[in-house]
Amino acid sequence: MLGALLTFSGSLEVLMDVEPNGPIEHKCDYSEDYPVMGFLQLCADRRFHSCLQNQFQKDANLDSAQKYWIHADAGGTPAMAHLTTAPDYCYHTKGVKVMGWSAHGDGCGGFPGQPDERIRQALAATAQEKVKAYPKATHFVYFATMIKEADAGEMVLYCMKYDKTAE
Repeated sequence: MLGALLTFSGSLEVLMDVEPNGPIEHKCDYSEDYPVMGFLQLCADRRFHSCLQNQFQKDANLDSAQKYWIHADAGGTPAMAHLTTAPDYCYHTKGVKVMGWSAHGDGCGGFPGQPDERIRQALAATAQEKVKAYPKATHFVYFATMIKEADAGEMVLYCMKYDKTAE
């Protein structure tokens, strides 16, 4: 049980559920602390998460989603180029050797109103910088989108691989 409630100044007073007698303790399933073997950066749009994560796991030869970190925000890798804390930690501290970079079309909230080609170009340019920044890793670059015909749609995932550029 937590000893004290976490409080903030301003209008947000409490960070957790509270009963009259104190905070509610929620139990969660135990998860092993697997070694971090990979890193995947993706857009926060959940439509594409499963497809991207499954392909990354396959490409990276990882048998569990527990063995890699994800880093998600609107716009995916191109919009997060300046956010280096998570990838730096995974690469420099945890020693990951497999990294994935991604974005998607079909209405990305991080690139409102932008066509797929513009987002794909931004991903390609950012991925080149990531390959340079993390030369001892193998890199997978993914662009997902929807192809729509009449009343049907199909998700398509384009993949590129960059082998490590340094030993």
